[in-house]
Amino acid sequence: MRDLKEITAEELMLRYQTHSPDEAYAAFNELYSRYSQRVFNFLNKKVKNSVDGEDLLQKVFIKIHESKHLYSAKYKFEQWLFVIARTQALDYFRANKRYQDRMANYEPEVLESSEVDMSLLKNLDSDQQELLEMKFIDELSYQEIAKIVNKSEVSLRKTLSRMVGRLKKGEAL
Repeated sequence: MRDLKEITAEELMLRYQTHSPDEAYAAFNELYSRYSQRVFNFLNKKVKNSVDGEDLLQKVFIKIHESKHLYSAKYKFEQWLFVIARTQALDYFRANKRYQDRMANYEPEVLESSEVDMSLLKNLDSDQQELLEMKFIDELSYQEIAKIVNKSEVSLRKTLSRMVGRLKKGEAL
C-alpha cells in the first residue's frame, strides 16, 4: 500500500468513502492534516475571530464526514472543500446577523466615491455580497476566488467589474 502522503486528495476521499473503518479514518486524518490550516486561515480571515474560526473549521470537517457520500472524484476535492467552508462562513454570518452589518459598514476603497450609492450594497444577493467581500475585504486574488466559487478567472473578473461599474452608476443589480 502506498504512503498516504503520496496519494491525491481525490484518492484519499475515495478511500474515506469506500474502505474499512481503519483505512477511512487514516484517509480522513490525512485530509485534515493537509487542509485544516488553510481552511482555518480562510475562515479566520472571514470571521476575524480565531475561536469562531476553530468552531467553523470543525463544522467544515463534520460536514465533509456527513456529506462524504455526495462527493464525486470527478470534482477537485479542494474546490469541494472550500465551497463547504464558504457555505459554513455564510451560515455563520446569517445566523449571527453580522454579515449585513459588515457589508453595511464596509466601504471598499474601489467603491468609495461620491458616484457610489452605498445603500445599493444592501440590495445585493448573498452571492454578490460574498464576491465583493472576498475581493475587497478578504483581499483574495481572482485565482483564489475562482477556485472557491468554481468559475473561470475571466468570468469572475467580468462579473466583478460589471458589478462595481453598475454600483458606481447607481444601478440596482
